[in-house]
This record gives sequence, structure tokens and C-alpha cells, in this order.
Amino acid sequence: MWILWLIVGIVFSIAEILSSGFFLIWFAIGAFIALIASFFTSNVLYQGIIFLAVSLILLLTLTKLVAKKFSSHPTLPTNIDSLIGKKGIVTEDIGKDNFESGLVKLDGEIWTAVSKDGHPINKGSIVSIHEIKGVRLIVSQTEI
Repeated sequence: MWILWLIVGIVFSIAEILSSGFFLIWFAIGAFIALIASFFTSNVLYQGIIFLAVSLILLLTLTKLVAKKFSSHPTLPTNIDSLIGKKGIVTEDIGKDNFESGLVKLDGEIWTAVSKDGHPINKGSIVSIHEIKGVRLIVSQTEI
């Protein structure tokens, strides 16, 4: 009976290689565990139960964890997210609260900006962009 479990394990392994969902690998592992169990018992029902139990337990517990670990790619900020962390120059004073916005020149464009910490920022100051809410930059004064 062990040859059947070996074939099943190999088939599931090949199918997992051809797909990329970390779904079939658990059934391949279950088949290989059932193969080991076949050396200790000749009861096909026990081997099948071991195959299903191991496969389902691994499927339910490890799929998301393994998929997340192997599919996490470093993301590069694009579009508006690429502005966060950059520095700009205040072209119109920024008031002391979020209701008094000013203007910041960043990468050749003029943006409406408010102070992150509520402190006023004078014209000509260098600011760092911390966040973007809608079309407003959330900034704080920084040194060059």
C-alpha cells in the first residue's frame, strides 16, 4: 500500500509545483505521512484517516502563514505615497492649527499643507512630509 501513498504524494507535489497557492502541498505532506503509517499498519482506513487529518490540519493552520511569508515582497511607494518623507519649502505661512493651512512647494508643485503638531511654520522654512490626507500635506518643520 505504501506505493499508492508514494504516488499520491508525488502527484500532489507536482500539482503544487504547477500551481502557486500553497494548497496542494499539505495533501502531499499528508500522503507522505500516510506512507510512513502504512509501514506500521496495513489498515487502509487508518491510513486514509491519517492522510485526511494531517492534510486538513496543515491546510487550516499553515496556509495563510506560509503564503504570507513567501509572498511578501517589499513595496515601493508610488504616486502620492512617494511624497511621504520628502522635504518641501513653505511658500505661504502655515497657521497654528489645522484650520489655517499654508502652501508648500514640493517637487515643483504647490500643495496645501497643515502643521502636524499644531505649531506655526513660517514662509521659507523647510518641512518634512509625514502624511497626506486628501489633497493636504501633513508636515512638520525640519532642519536641512
